[in-house]
Amino acid sequence: MDIERFLTDCPPFDDLTEQQRTWSVNQMQSTYMNADNCNEIMRDCSPALFIVRSGVFDLKGKDGTLVERLEQGDLFGYPSLLSGRAIVNTLQCIEDGIVYVLPQVAFDKLRNQSRAFERYFINAHGERLLTERRGKTAGYDDYDWTEQRVEDVIQRAPISLASDTTIQNAAQCMSENGISSILVVDSDQLVGILTDRDIRNRVVAQGLGFNVTVAAVMTHLPEFVFAHRSLLDALTTMTANNVHHLPVVDEQLRPVGMITATDLIKQQRSEPVYLISSIYKSTTRAQLVEEAQKIPQYLNSFALRVKQTAILGRLMASLTDAMTRQFIKLFEAENGAAPARYCWLAFGSQGREDQTLSSDQDNGLLLADGLTESQLDWFRRLGEYVCEGLHDCGVPLCPGNIMASNPECRGTQQQWLARFERWTTHPTPKALMYCQIFFDSRAVAGQQKMFNQFREAVADIGKNEFFIGNLALLVNRISVPLGLFNRFRTEDVKQGERIDIKRYGIALINDIVRLYSLHQGLTEPATAQRIERLQNSRLISERDRQSLLEAWQFLTQLRLDHQLRVWHTDEPKNAIDPDSLSTLSRRQLKTAFKIIKQAQQGVGLKFSRQGY
Repeated sequence: MDIERFLTDCPPFDDLTEQQRTWSVNQMQSTYMNADNCNEIMRDCSPALFIVRSGVFDLKGKDGTLVERLEQGDLFGYPSLLSGRAIVNTLQCIEDGIVYVLPQVAFDKLRNQSRAFERYFINAHGERLLTERRGKTAGYDDYDWTEQRVEDVIQRAPISLASDTTIQNAAQCMSENGISSILVVDSDQLVGILTDRDIRNRVVAQGLGFNVTVAAVMTHLPEFVFAHRSLLDALTTMTANNVHHLPVVDEQLRPVGMITATDLIKQQRSEPVYLISSIYKSTTRAQLVEEAQKIPQYLNSFALRVKQTAILGRLMASLTDAMTRQFIKLFEAENGAAPARYCWLAFGSQGREDQTLSSDQDNGLLLADGLTESQLDWFRRLGEYVCEGLHDCGVPLCPGNIMASNPECRGTQQQWLARFERWTTHPTPKALMYCQIFFDSRAVAGQQKMFNQFREAVADIGKNEFFIGNLALLVNRISVPLGLFNRFRTEDVKQGERIDIKRYGIALINDIVRLYSLHQGLTEPATAQRIERLQNSRLISERDRQSLLEAWQFLTQLRLDHQLRVWHTDEPKNAIDPDSLSTLSRRQLKTAFKIIKQAQQGVGLKFSRQGY
């Protein structure tokens, strides 16, 4: 049967037995959706699972923002099936098509019959993913704290209050229970979270009265984790969203407790906080190098369990930051405290926090004005000491010598800004190459206020339209590896036909997003953060912005998965064989390249007229 053949390549129906798939087909109805009827059909058929067979639809949130673009094989409607809530999203038909509808009764029966089927939707609930679900990795049987369920380590029953509670009563409740955060619950549903920091920053610091309600100052619709999920999922959510208190809910989204960063630290044995802590506890250069040698093996084992390997880029940057700070501390222990104000700068991938094990060093020093020769010599020796130490720890030296050990990468704000001015007003190919590295910067150690002033000034320089126009021309000279009829264009290397997804994918998205960020005067270095900040930009539509983010997330995860598989081989670390991918991943890769190509054309039309 045609529908059944289609479902065999459609996760999670591919996890069902043949008998279960045949049964599910008999429960489905097929409907033709167009601009006139799509929302009516979705409303009349709900609650149900919808499977796109053909056509293209945009799923819009309650406020009209794009949630996800739906194409062949994509599913929607499952959050309502899991939570029991009414569907509030709407559909916008881009291309008419066929959609299969599976009623809730059939959906629930399949969930009860197949754990894999149920797990797929639990994992996907509340997420917008371009990649297919990561399955369990065979061969990893050792016990690890991250495999524990969140519900097994919750310390107490949920303490909550209603959103119309006054801040004074909320503070009294938190004090009486000895807690620093509290759940806000209305009608048995989580609506927010209130923390000590919220009270300090949003009430006391703002001079608000203590009779103001919790609803006015709480964090609305906070991130959460399901009670049956692993502690690793909680850690991933906390790290990705920079939060330290995470509500725990059941499958009906009812609060069952709270888990904190402290709870996770108590459980840890050989995980991120422990490894970073070991780096900071190193009292000698030899100890620090010894701890750093554990990083590749650790990242490999950690990646086997993490659900979103993109977190490894941030983790690797955090580890490099920790090593850098500890080398600075060791140098100061031997040579005395810094003789003047300074800031250690991270550029490139470390600056963007998307490092991999193969990323080399890109760093520099921002120095105070009026330094003496002896003070300059202190910073010269610091740069050499740290860069050599990082190299010993496995972070390769930069082939282009963009390191604090190079006198060209040590300078005052005036000297650095003069260099940026020269690059932007005379955008030679070499200058443009430098800009693609140096405009992605972040403070790692030293004076943050000093860096903030510097970064604001750099952002002003980066708005130069002539410079942006030439960057746009450079971006458009790189051809996306899609040929006639959207076939992959591969390169013949020693290991066979490959596509460099860093050069033709990730780096291109970084370049495109950097262009928009320069034009807007943004100071964030991370690509995902930049895309988020572009949300209200008039230059890029919400759909294109979301598409770029999803493409970047997919390619980043694809590259990290590939690197971890081939790390101890002579296989290229950034180039993949498209024939080795699943059908779904190949389709997603083509979609990502099409998104990049359209984005290239977009920046070309918007900016390149201003260049040479």
